[in-house]
Amino acid sequence: MDLDLRHQLGNAERSLQQKLIQLGTNENTASVLICLHLQGSATSKDLQCHCNIRQPDVSMAISELREMNLVHHSPQTEPTRGRPAHIYRLRMNLEQSIQPFINRAKKRAKEILSDVEAIHDLVVKVEPNHINEFKAA
Repeated sequence: MDLDLRHQLGNAERSLQQKLIQLGTNENTASVLICLHLQGSATSKDLQCHCNIRQPDVSMAISELREMNLVHHSPQTEPTRGRPAHIYRLRMNLEQSIQPFINRAKKRAKEILSDVEAIHDLVVKVEPNHINEFKAA
């Protein structure tokens, strides 16, 4: 497909991409993840074109996905000049591929709630003569 990712995304894919970003996923990583899901497999050049992001950003996104063991890569079968190109694809289905991002967000949410409780405990120590009804909204 010659269309960039913005033209390929339906409402559900666009919403998923935005939710991943809101959970703290790097925008380029979310774009590459969704693009690989839609394309099935792609080279770095394909991802650069389809996601409309620069090559260094594609490399960083692929590196993050590889570190999380979400992407499989294999050498491109066609001969090319310069560095050998790789073809990338998701190792798992989309639901399984987004699980590490969800787990990371849940962990961060627990840490935030723990910090809220710690703040409450500190307020009680700093202001011991007042009854505090400090609660997270």
